[in-house]
Amino acid sequence: MANFNPKLLNDPLDAADELLDGLVDAYNGECRKVGVRSLAKNDIPDGKVALLVGGGAGHEPIYHAMVGKNMADGAACGDIFAAPAPNIIQEATQAVDRGNGVLYLYGNYAGDILNFNLGAEMSAAGGTDVRTVLIADDVCSAPPERKNDRRGIAGLVPIVKIVGAASQSANNLDELARVAEKACLQTRSVGVAMAPGSIPATGKPTFSLEEGKIGLGLGIHGEAGVGEIEMTTADALTAMVMNLIYQDYINDDEVDALKEGDEVVVLINSLGSTTMMECLVCMRKVREFLEQKGIKIFDVIIGPYVTCQEMAGISFSLTRVDQELKEYWSMPCESFCISKMQGPLHTGPATTHDPITHVPSSPQKTEIKKKQTVDLSKSSTGLSIHQARDMILKVADAIISAEPILSQADRDLGDGDHGLGMARGFTAVKAALDAVEFVSHRDLFASAGNAMLTTMGGASGVVFGSLFLAGGTTLQGADYFGSHELAHLLNRALADVMERGGAKPGDKTMIDALHPAAVTATKNLSNPLPGSLEATAQAARNGMEASKDMIATMGRAKTLGEKSLGLPDAGAISVTIILETMRDAVQAK
Repeated sequence: MANFNPKLLNDPLDAADELLDGLVDAYNGECRKVGVRSLAKNDIPDGKVALLVGGGAGHEPIYHAMVGKNMADGAACGDIFAAPAPNIIQEATQAVDRGNGVLYLYGNYAGDILNFNLGAEMSAAGGTDVRTVLIADDVCSAPPERKNDRRGIAGLVPIVKIVGAASQSANNLDELARVAEKACLQTRSVGVAMAPGSIPATGKPTFSLEEGKIGLGLGIHGEAGVGEIEMTTADALTAMVMNLIYQDYINDDEVDALKEGDEVVVLINSLGSTTMMECLVCMRKVREFLEQKGIKIFDVIIGPYVTCQEMAGISFSLTRVDQELKEYWSMPCESFCISKMQGPLHTGPATTHDPITHVPSSPQKTEIKKKQTVDLSKSSTGLSIHQARDMILKVADAIISAEPILSQADRDLGDGDHGLGMARGFTAVKAALDAVEFVSHRDLFASAGNAMLTTMGGASGVVFGSLFLAGGTTLQGADYFGSHELAHLLNRALADVMERGGAKPGDKTMIDALHPAAVTATKNLSNPLPGSLEATAQAARNGMEASKDMIATMGRAKTLGEKSLGLPDAGAISVTIILETMRDAVQAK
């Protein structure tokens, strides 16, 4: 196990909140804290098309330090390596909205998409027009024909810089989204690591790396790379990585190949403990590589912009710029993350367009989903409201106790924060249910779901919050929590999770436990609740065990390919624990 330097913190679980408070202080009156954990500028003009960025903490200075002059207008901050919860995103959206819409610009991760989509729905219900553009610049995480599946890594820095400048003069959301799509399409990145980072609350490495090896294709949350290569020199590594990026432009049918005379912005990013010396040594080789291809360097930025705690790693990014993007890049900017004086063009806001040949994809538009009235069958026997509350509290205790198991399972396939998020969410459930007298099963389960949704962050907050929030519809008018309610709850939760996250059975996610559980619960509608839960919990466990033989195709584990074989999905383990604890609680009644 890697030996990490001690961290100067108070309670590690408070790190995300306390760092944001410190960041507000560092902005010294230019920005303010909004709501639970958001940041917004104080001087956003009326009628401006607002730019909102966001993501998990632990990558400082991005994302929340990219707010400032000619940069983003606000940022939604999640916990360490976890997406911000929907309520945080909604609060940030309200704070930056000036009546002309808000563009969401963030990295292409399942948890971020789930939470930002829900935040967008909530904001749209309040009358705010929202568009989303996803940053997906990681060349190693998917081939060009599937680049929409790529992760967003350090390329977000030049992209946000360009889009922040464009937002100062954009007339509407469509215009700003076009520039964002263009900048994203012309940005490519590759990251490598020589040693892992860690999550402050656990102090454990986010992945293991054999001595003398370099992890290739690293994510910024500490996910293991797509492969390992032998330790080598700075020149050899730089040439290899630059060739990967160069070839990706060639292999992508949606953009022109990089050619002689093209101009690029170069970003060399330290992922944490890699020194400026190492970055500058690599810069020599980057310039040599590009000069041999006849590609001109328009500008360079070097430093620790997108970090992963103390990870020893480095990433390289290229953004091809035409006249329009060069003008936006050259606008001066000022933020805690990046501040630049007037750029190479020495110009003001862009006024001319000389677009690079590309086929832009359509930015996502948020629509308010219509709620449907559901007429569901009811049980004549089962748990009373008081008994159901006790059952949920036992589930909360079981999940909190299982945090080390869940964290290790997630560390094996992802970044190791699933257990912490689940424990945080179910601790909030206990607080929400403590000494409260609920008048309906619907309110009981909805309260538990909301507690998770607003505290957990990441994909788990939406996914497991949805598992309980489904009761807001399915338990309406129910006198008992019986076999009918169990089946309706699981089936509605399954539909909601699949719709929001896009996962399906066989993707190696919590769906692989939830789906067989929902099917089995439906088959046991006519059986008493103890027997129904017995069968349902067993189906979930069988599904969880079966996930060991699946190759991950969703979430942060999808880049591992066959390396994910033999390991169960952490979310599937959580589903199993929840249902087995419900079974035990009912059978002990």
